[in-house]
Amino acid sequence: MLFKKILPITAAGLLAMSLSACGDSESASEPTPSDQQVLPDSTNTLPDSSTVPGDSSTAPKDTTTPPAADPVVIPPVTGTGLLIDDLEDGDGGTLIGTGWYTYTDQDNGGASEITTPNVSDEGYPLPATADNGTEYSFNVYYSLDKGDYAYEPYVGWGLQVPDSIDCSRFGGISYWYKGGKHEIHVETSDVKDYDVHLASVKASRTWKQVFIRFKDLAQGGWGEEVEFDPSHITAVSFQAKGNKVSDSVFIDNLYFQDTSEVAKDTADMKIMDPEIPKVTIGEIAISNPLQEKAMKYLNKGINITNWLEEDKTVFKGTFKFDETDIKLMAENGIKSLRLPIDLDKYATNRDEFVADTTDATELKFDDENLFAVLDSFSEWTARNGMSFVIDYHEYDNSYNATSSKNPRYTKMMASVWKHVAAHYASSEREDIFFELLNEPDMTSGMVTTVNWRKAAQEDIDSIRTVDTKHTIIFGDAKWYSIDLLKKGQPLKDDNIIYAVHTYEPFVFTHQSASWTDLKSVKNLMFPYDKERWSEYSADFGVTKTLPSNYKKNIQNYYKIANKEYILNIVLPAKEWAVKNNVPVIINEFGAYNLKTDKQSVLNYMTAMKEISDTLQIPLTHWGYTGGFSLFESEDGVKGTKLIEGMKEAYGLE
Repeated sequence: MLFKKILPITAAGLLAMSLSACGDSESASEPTPSDQQVLPDSTNTLPDSSTVPGDSSTAPKDTTTPPAADPVVIPPVTGTGLLIDDLEDGDGGTLIGTGWYTYTDQDNGGASEITTPNVSDEGYPLPATADNGTEYSFNVYYSLDKGDYAYEPYVGWGLQVPDSIDCSRFGGISYWYKGGKHEIHVETSDVKDYDVHLASVKASRTWKQVFIRFKDLAQGGWGEEVEFDPSHITAVSFQAKGNKVSDSVFIDNLYFQDTSEVAKDTADMKIMDPEIPKVTIGEIAISNPLQEKAMKYLNKGINITNWLEEDKTVFKGTFKFDETDIKLMAENGIKSLRLPIDLDKYATNRDEFVADTTDATELKFDDENLFAVLDSFSEWTARNGMSFVIDYHEYDNSYNATSSKNPRYTKMMASVWKHVAAHYASSEREDIFFELLNEPDMTSGMVTTVNWRKAAQEDIDSIRTVDTKHTIIFGDAKWYSIDLLKKGQPLKDDNIIYAVHTYEPFVFTHQSASWTDLKSVKNLMFPYDKERWSEYSADFGVTKTLPSNYKKNIQNYYKIANKEYILNIVLPAKEWAVKNNVPVIINEFGAYNLKTDKQSVLNYMTAMKEISDTLQIPLTHWGYTGGFSLFESEDGVKGTKLIEGMKEAYGLE
């Protein structure tokens, strides 16, 4: 039965939740491991009314000039499912008796905007003239700007599903669209924390039909895991996310598929014997005394994540982590702390300095807060027998393809490091390290290694004007790429340790991670186990929208899910280090573990430990608590105890 023109509903509980942190892959676009949550400051509620939003009796006609017709002509909807809306009446009401709505991140401090070409007299969004052979489509135009919002900005649009509709017989949803990449959210009453079931959809500049099976939906991953129940569907919405993006999305012929219409799983993989690659290891000895220093101070380390590296997060006197955390780490055998912190956020006139204004000839700093946090961790690590790495860790992407060419920006970074180094120049500790800049341009990877190495050398030279003692850590562009490192030469300083990051096999270490394209991927074990494998890629969360490189990696999982595969990826970094007689470390690795088989995570950690022992490459794990955690946590922040089995897997003493 189709419903139309009844009372409008409220669009409450709408939210985009964005995550942030750091990660790496040599073969995939940048992921950013994280578990940080952000809850809404308010809900968006449509005002009560006695008429449907955009009732055709009062709706103005579309007066915009439609774009040139798309060669695709959308056919009429047929089937045994339920047509939610074909937009053909143009009145803003759906065929199931509810109205379309839009929302933005502005209630959470963002500055994103969303518009529709037409609105009703009451201000409700209306469809617009279509260019696909139909009368109307739902067209939104948006500009994404995070403003003062701490996370990824967003806009959204959608409709609610009345309780009177029995959705239990539906197995999927389809629609036609044209425009930017977006997510479709199928919301249910079972989800209480905004961690809705969703799927990602790629951009298309021509009209395209997409089919989403409910079994392929995945939650974002930050909230309680809830099984999807179609009988409890409450809303269907769409969301666009990103920063400094302006785009549009047109939607047409939104349709619930009957279970009989949903595509069935097909056997698309073979169950193979594991294929273990050969590994040839040559000389690994490094006579440089920095190698011994790296093994002594930078092995069995840990990162404090999801705090001071995050965009819009600046220390203002409140410690999210403190000495109780450091003591817990040390008591469980952790030897090194890497503290990601965006140092230039404490340069109070950074932007003016970069702009080279007349009143900003020198950088000014919020020393009270900067050194309150750095000195505290310096004291706590010293007291508990741990080394301390100050990791200049940007997450606002202010060092990017454009700013990396700006000599004033480079000078700003060098001045920041000189300021910090001068503060610690008199410290007798030999186990304080300065890490120049984590994963330059981690958002897009467009900073060239030439520009970054030039900036890094300027940083080094600036540091050495005030501190010749403390060791510097350098990683190359493209997320501390092993490939770029092995193509380059050591920098001009004899007190540098070189760092790389690895999260291979990426489809394993980031399965179910909400901020990646792998949010639907699940059930991948480590190492590959023939007895637990399946001929159906759908059993591992493979969907039509999963990027082809990830599909290929899952098809070839019998080749890549083993210790030797990872070892062969890391080995060129060690060979480069031996050739140049300098130490190399891995100061980010780990596996997202919220939905991953726990024993597989331990197996992966054991493999990494054995690779470290074999190649004499120190390790620092990404994650104290949260999704990449070594420690259990009751509140998601403070650690309580080491995860069972992790002591042996990581080789802690």
